[in-house]
Amino acid sequence: MPKLIHSCFVKDEEHCIAMMLESVLPYVEESYIVIDDRTIDSTEEIAKSYGCHTKRVKFENFGKLKNNLMYWIRDKADWSFGLAADELITPSFGYELKHIVNKIHTTDVDGVYFSRRHWRDLEMNIEVKGNERDLKGESEWYPDWQQRLLRIDYPRIHAVRYVHEVIVGVRKSIYVQNDIHHFNTYWKPKLGFNWNEMLLFYEKLKLQQTIESGSNIWPDEELMEE
Repeated sequence: MPKLIHSCFVKDEEHCIAMMLESVLPYVEESYIVIDDRTIDSTEEIAKSYGCHTKRVKFENFGKLKNNLMYWIRDKADWSFGLAADELITPSFGYELKHIVNKIHTTDVDGVYFSRRHWRDLEMNIEVKGNERDLKGESEWYPDWQQRLLRIDYPRIHAVRYVHEVIVGVRKSIYVQNDIHHFNTYWKPKLGFNWNEMLLFYEKLKLQQTIESGSNIWPDEELMEE
């Protein structure tokens, strides 16, 4: 039977990581979490308390961070499900995960996209329909397809781009309309998050990618060894 694990990278997520882990851990065999070295809160301690494997990694760009994670788990399992700290899945989603993995494991499908909903509240009563920062007005987000279930086959399957990293090397993907629930819009205002600062940081990474021709995406292999 193919082995399924959870993996993600995080930064300062002590406010929500426990909720995410409680939703996903019953449906995977292990969890591997890369901790952005800029993290200053108790994210790593919380993850370890749930039995997760963790590593602190110097942040250079998102593509490299993702590849550090993919290199680390390259021999840990057959499939990885990526769920971010500010997301969760329902039990019905979790039960379907293993069924999907068993069904596609011997095919040429390497990735599965899932739909994602965005919420203003933890009770999932008020849904965010569009991007409020878009000056052109509300744009519909749902189903906001996210490729989160991936066959583990690094380096054939790896990430590119310094910001908004993209997975390449996937032979075939399928789409499953079963919702990941995202609470970014709930948490960010409570944390006093500065959207403009984030956008400036992203622009800096895009410029760096242009200067370096996108070459700085490969993992720090020595760092990621056990």
